[in-house]
Amino acid sequence: MVKYIAFPAIATLLASTSTLAQVTLQSIEVTAIQDQSPSLQATPAVGSRLGLTVRETPASAEVITQEMMERRGARTFEEALRGSVGMTAGGAPGSPSVASTRGFTGSFITYLFDGDRVAVASMVSRPQDTWNYERIEVLKGPASVLYGEGAIGAAVNFVTKRPDRNNPGAEAMLSYGSFGTARTGVGLGVNVGESSAFRLDYSHQQTDGYVDRNKQRYDNLTMGFTTALTRDLTLDLTMDYANDSARSYQGTPLVPRAYALQPTDIVSDSTGRVVDRSVAFRNYNVDDAQMSAHSLWTRAKLTWQIAPEWKLRNELSYYTADRAWRNSESYAFAAPQRIVRDLVGITHDHQILTDRLDLSNTSSIAGMKNRFVAGLEYTKTDFSSNRDFSNGSTAANTALSVGEFATFPGSYAAFAANPALYAGAGNRSIFNAQIPTSSLFLEDALSVSDRWTIVGGLRQDYVKLDRQSLDLNTRALTSFSQKYKPTSGRLGVVFAIDPDTSVYAQYTNASAPVGTGNLLLLSAANGAFSLSKGKQLEVGIKQSVFGGRFDYTVAAYKIELDNVLSRDFSNPTLTVNSGKQSARGLEFAAAWKATRDLTLSGNLAWVDAQFDQLIEAGNVSRAGNTPPNVPKTVANLWADYKVPGWPVRVGAGVNRTGYSYANNANTLRMNGFTTATAYATWTLPKGELTFRVRNLTDKLYAYWSGANSNNQVMVGAPRSFEVSYRAAF
Repeated sequence: MVKYIAFPAIATLLASTSTLAQVTLQSIEVTAIQDQSPSLQATPAVGSRLGLTVRETPASAEVITQEMMERRGARTFEEALRGSVGMTAGGAPGSPSVASTRGFTGSFITYLFDGDRVAVASMVSRPQDTWNYERIEVLKGPASVLYGEGAIGAAVNFVTKRPDRNNPGAEAMLSYGSFGTARTGVGLGVNVGESSAFRLDYSHQQTDGYVDRNKQRYDNLTMGFTTALTRDLTLDLTMDYANDSARSYQGTPLVPRAYALQPTDIVSDSTGRVVDRSVAFRNYNVDDAQMSAHSLWTRAKLTWQIAPEWKLRNELSYYTADRAWRNSESYAFAAPQRIVRDLVGITHDHQILTDRLDLSNTSSIAGMKNRFVAGLEYTKTDFSSNRDFSNGSTAANTALSVGEFATFPGSYAAFAANPALYAGAGNRSIFNAQIPTSSLFLEDALSVSDRWTIVGGLRQDYVKLDRQSLDLNTRALTSFSQKYKPTSGRLGVVFAIDPDTSVYAQYTNASAPVGTGNLLLLSAANGAFSLSKGKQLEVGIKQSVFGGRFDYTVAAYKIELDNVLSRDFSNPTLTVNSGKQSARGLEFAAAWKATRDLTLSGNLAWVDAQFDQLIEAGNVSRAGNTPPNVPKTVANLWADYKVPGWPVRVGAGVNRTGYSYANNANTLRMNGFTTATAYATWTLPKGELTFRVRNLTDKLYAYWSGANSNNQVMVGAPRSFEVSYRAAF
């Protein structure tokens, strides 16, 4: 709620030259409903480097603000992204916090931090608290023209809180809830001298987890400093540090219905297996399991306003991270009551050096407003990994298996001491990858008239991949080198029917490494293939009606991805890249200020995604099947109500996620589910106190495939409670 107060002193407006006349007006208070939805006038950096608003962008662009995350109770990236239009998020702990949208998942969704890309999301995404972030921006569809290879389904930009001389001060947050979940957050912004500002934000989150032996901890420190060196020259320095650790839950194994003590219907399996409620929240990982990461990212950006219409920017950044996994990840039921497991040990040593220089101009061409940016980017990636996998032999499976109701799941350290578990080529290896990438990019937005705007972009990447691999079992050393020159482009047009209504159309293409879209793990065999090629056609409308009280957007799209890895139809032992994948869909989002006290918002998405051509081992065709973790429908609805005359606000949210499949064969279906949340917030003299209930009906559901996509699923959290306090000083 934003308040405007007319001070009585302003009422002394009338005075004659000879007589002082005083007129006293009664103080009045005017209230305005604060927007709980992303405004069409917001300027998401993820959509363009031209400063285009959501309305001006010829694509689906969405902004999830910090206030929206707070209202919806989004504590982590995953929870925040689940509120985005047509987006689901989850991922097994091997690749946590990845998302799915428009028929594409994992590495085909690009993650950015303050507009900078690290690597594919399935390799670098980590569980993080939302406290440190001002907003999350989502650009739907292919985005290689802006951020390079890999962005097929969407690009997501996580924007940290930045120094602001106009808004110094401090804020804090405390929260505690079910499963021993505790959160703390502090933020401090100060002005330094006459032309500088500094901000620091720290968040800590820990939980015992809703699954047994699933303790997790996340810490995140972000700092920023901005200073005007001269009237036209600005320097921005940032540092982000993140640390997380977990004894991870990898999924719940399916069991034959005849063996289940409490069979459920949350999945449908071609062989009749079910999720047994009696073991749904049992953790079959080893007792000393580990999933951890430490990362440090420093950036320096220099901005020079050369002239009113010309701006030059250079950003230099360095990222370094260490990650480790020591887990039993894959589970399969074996009669009568055994769970057959594997053993996985992986480490990452990851460094990225990036420098980006761009020049922008805002001027007129033949009387038409034009915005233009062109730039150069260089990235040098160094990545190394140790990888240990149990060999899947009968002896290994027997040694690693555990009773379905066992109380002690074994120790990774004890298992790893047995070299026989890893015997065989390819099960123990060390590899290194170096990926220097040079890029040229440009964008332009030409306002042909007051109504017509044409937006175009072009990007040329020069990618070199050098990879070396040492098999520790056979001592075989292999290496290969490959070069790629992908070109990406987009062309869109926006037509403003009136100041509140615009329609748009856009064509864009993209490229991605074959297979999983992950260049870091590309093998020599797959590296020889051409990159996968994606293209999208999208049309839509964006409108504000009823004096801005009702905003909505509608988008229709079709995406096609060619050069997908497949098997040769005539010789299934050969891998080729003749596969095809496509998705078409509709998306709708709206926000309605129904009254001065009631705000309603929501979204609805439908997608028809399929493999158009895909042959897997055994000459089995998957054509017509739906890719894993892609629900056909996703819907969200939120309501927020300020109780008149009381310092109380109440709200609720409902999510409906349609069914999705866990594997390419579509033999294991995770059935659709509906969950609800409710909250009440009391405004205190200093700060707000909120009580929240999640999964109000205590729904049991499966939301993502496990590490073994044919045999296990990730089960969502049961009903939980939370009390939180936020204050600003």
